[in-house]
Amino acid sequence: MVSAAGKKVFIISNDIVPSLGMPVAAPGLRAFGLAEGLRAHGLTVKTVVVKGFVERQWMRFGRSVPHPTASDTEIIGAGSLVRYLETNAPATVILINSNQVDNLRPIRGIKYVVDFFAPKMLEMLYHHSGEYPKEEMQNLRRRKIQAIKLADAFIVNGAKKVPYFLAWMLQADRDIRNLPLVVVNMCAPLYLNDRPSDSDVSSIRFAVAGYLHSWSTLGSWVKVMERYLDRPEVSLDLMVPWHWSSREYEHKSRDDLDRLKANKSVTTHGPMRFSDFQKFLSGVDVAIDLFQHNLEREYAMVTRSIIALACGVPVLHPPFTEVSPLIAEYDAGWLVDPEDSKALEALISRIIENPQMLRKKKENTRALASAVVEPEAAVKPLVRIMESW
Repeated sequence: MVSAAGKKVFIISNDIVPSLGMPVAAPGLRAFGLAEGLRAHGLTVKTVVVKGFVERQWMRFGRSVPHPTASDTEIIGAGSLVRYLETNAPATVILINSNQVDNLRPIRGIKYVVDFFAPKMLEMLYHHSGEYPKEEMQNLRRRKIQAIKLADAFIVNGAKKVPYFLAWMLQADRDIRNLPLVVVNMCAPLYLNDRPSDSDVSSIRFAVAGYLHSWSTLGSWVKVMERYLDRPEVSLDLMVPWHWSSREYEHKSRDDLDRLKANKSVTTHGPMRFSDFQKFLSGVDVAIDLFQHNLEREYAMVTRSIIALACGVPVLHPPFTEVSPLIAEYDAGWLVDPEDSKALEALISRIIENPQMLRKKKENTRALASAVVEPEAAVKPLVRIMESW
């Protein structure tokens, strides 16, 4: 087996990445984490972001200043992707989902890896609250099968999704017996604050932080949490900007959020650059990431929870996602049914009244982050695939 060190890798991102100086979402963080991990193994990595998307996002900040650039990031027109890759062959190209597959084709010397990052069909289905979005679903299905036919290997963001995506591969008439397919969990550089044993837990700082999505509804836990916000030792930070793909008035959780924002114990924050977000999150005691169950959430490797774990923050989380088994294995938080008000009330009371338990959870979270979320560790299965080429 030949070492992968020195080989070229291009990651085609679906979204802004941290180096572009704008707030980022899950797809951009996925590309960022993979790039950091592969660089740690000695590979030469460039992240490619489609020019039109960058320009549309940057316009939100004003037209008078050019958008930022970075040495590890290429901004390329969608129609120029093939020519760019031909110029840089041989290389491995990683596609985050199938968003750019219509702008690609087989290229001599290029090995394609499709990242089954998220259950996009389920996201689209739950994004629409009305009639079945037949045309959008058909187009996404076509694009997904096209990407599977193009690929030489596959990575999956979470073990639970493996059967889900194997079914997709069979729809594309691929011989799954001879195709590399490995789990590469969501990863991010660690940002660990002071040792938890040295931290002050006389007051408890909770936080809800991450984009709102139409397929993720907060649920009844909000009313339970509100009962504790009158206690002087309890505070809540709220950073839940509306995701750029959603309109504010469409979200089912708007009333809950407006009510929380009005509470004197709640501090609200606007969108942040990723480095600022990590610094903010590392100062929190408990991250709350609770939401109602649906099929999309069941298959989700929930990015906001992964980033909290990467910052050493234990997570209050449902028992049914891709993140849930990780939290359970390392005892790096608390798994609770977000609709079970009595269980939530008892659990929040325990967190507030048991500082030693919270310290232990923080220690366990650091162990999980180092073993699972740290990029160099997370990408090892992908590196082994590239070593075989």
